[in-house]
Amino acid sequence: MEDFLKALNEAIHAWSHLGEEWEKIEADYSDKLSEGYPFDKDFREVIFDLMEWKETISKK
Repeated sequence: MEDFLKALNEAIHAWSHLGEEWEKIEADYSDKLSEGYPFDKDFREVIFDLMEWKETISKK
């Protein structure tokens, strides 16, 4: 489980970085970014959900 949590933490970090880059180009490329967007919620919400999930499974 420790390795999984470490990998999840790394994924959250990578997604957070991706979110920062997204915000830099969103104003100019919002139409392009929304093409085929695979989630039914805002990108930041997905990151937040991953962080909450990590906390939930870390407690067990």
